[in-house]
Amino acid sequence: MIYRLQLLFLSWLLFAGCSTMQVQSDYDPQFDFRTLETFAVVYPKKDTTVTLTQERIAEALVKQMEAKGYRKTDKAHADFYLLFHTDITDKRQVVTDYQSVGLYPYYGYRYGYGAPMVVPVQREYTYTEGKFIVDALNPKGNRIFWRGIATDELQKLKTPEERIAYINKVISKVLASFPDKKRN
Repeated sequence: MIYRLQLLFLSWLLFAGCSTMQVQSDYDPQFDFRTLETFAVVYPKKDTTVTLTQERIAEALVKQMEAKGYRKTDKAHADFYLLFHTDITDKRQVVTDYQSVGLYPYYGYRYGYGAPMVVPVQREYTYTEGKFIVDALNPKGNRIFWRGIATDELQKLKTPEERIAYINKVISKVLASFPDKKRN
């Protein structure tokens, strides 16, 4: 199962380009972000193998969190953990378009031609949607206090540099709403 998810996320990154990305976040309003200074990136526990994509995600998370003023540390000394998840879903969208059928050119009833008939035409579009989720967990009780989600239609990326740039872009947008340590 984990290999399927990793392959699907890698596919997401491979096919991500022209962005239709939507980002949202949520947090616990009772949580005091001012107490946070150090963090650790925690990999999904489903498998012990760390993939190239997971490494790139972890590096981007560290880079973005350090830019916000937090310090990376090991799991035992972290004030909070960052855990990431991916999901790939096949989507279907049905669009109704209206097309004219009849004699052309249409000059109206004045010249004896009838009005063109308009008929609905339905088209179905299928696409693959990728979802990237970052959770910030409080080690005391493993409770989530912040969550960021990016959803995007998959496009194709050809080079490792494009994939890394896309990962950085996604993580930057997802973590944009996470409070900076400097402002706490």
